[in-house]
Amino acid sequence: MTGTPRGPLPQWNPIGDYGSGIYEAADPHGTVWQLWRVEQPAAGDPLPPGYRLAPLDNPVDPAFVTAENGLYFALDTAGMHIAADDVRADPEGAARQMGLDGWERP
Repeated sequence: MTGTPRGPLPQWNPIGDYGSGIYEAADPHGTVWQLWRVEQPAAGDPLPPGYRLAPLDNPVDPAFVTAENGLYFALDTAGMHIAADDVRADPEGAARQMGLDGWERP
């Protein structure tokens, strides 16, 4: 599923339970993305500890999302990454989804 009735950001679904730390969402083109947290990167891993994002069918080269601000910030940031064109087309909807009441488009 891409977007929700409230706006353009994807709906993240936990894999397993909320404690698993792994989430999946589809982008507007149907690609399923996975977001997960790495607390202690393996030796030689070029990315720091934090949340990573990659297409489910190609998790080999993930993008670094964030190491700070918690899960909801990571979900919103990753959602904006995978639905960037839809967010640009409906910034008010994205702001509403993130709870930024009173936000006005410049």
